[in-house]
Amino acid sequence: MFKSNDPIIIKDLFLKHPIKNESIFYENDLDFFDREGYQLNTIEKTFHEENKVDFHSENRMARRVSDDALNVVLQHWFNQVEEHPQIFIDHSHILHRFGFEGEAKEQIREHAEKHPKLWKMYHIKPKYGIDFCFDWIEDEHATEVIHIEMDIRDNKLMKETVEQLTDFIEGKDWVDLSKYIISKKDEWLQLDDYAQAVWKAKHTGLDQLDLPWFTGHYLNKPYYFAYLKVID
Repeated sequence: MFKSNDPIIIKDLFLKHPIKNESIFYENDLDFFDREGYQLNTIEKTFHEENKVDFHSENRMARRVSDDALNVVLQHWFNQVEEHPQIFIDHSHILHRFGFEGEAKEQIREHAEKHPKLWKMYHIKPKYGIDFCFDWIEDEHATEVIHIEMDIRDNKLMKETVEQLTDFIEGKDWVDLSKYIISKKDEWLQLDDYAQAVWKAKHTGLDQLDLPWFTGHYLNKPYYFAYLKVID
């Protein structure tokens, strides 16, 4: 039903070349800095352009930064190759968040002496992101069937995780599993988001993968958004 686009996992997550237009450090406010996600502010975007790192841009309001666009280093992970009247991918992404080294980091340090909010960028710790979500949608209900999110810092672990999850997602009969999950909604709907994640992982076999999720810390679980959702 789903087919991977074979995303490229970039090994070096540091931007090293400084930017030419240094006035940009003072023309942009660093409020709403995306501290847990992947959205780039205007200064980060300029560094990516200077270092020839492609990023995905959409002209819509971003959730974490003040720009009127979504700018992220994003690759589309899966396509839906088998159509189904009720199953739809909501989003499926492999993400990269870069930090700074060398002349780029030194340039930020110099300007942070005058513009202290730049220290947030100076201290960025790079990471990889995995995000896959699909829904079952019909006239009687709309249900998020599975939503996997993970942040990883190690390149080798990221590659291994993407490989395992690709095999898992491509190898399942999601029509039958979706129907099963929906039929058991009375068992998981009243649970909080993290307990729902544990339930769905157990009943789809996700918890059988050799991945460092269930460590007792909620941030390491394949979780569902902790915000109030508008569908089940």
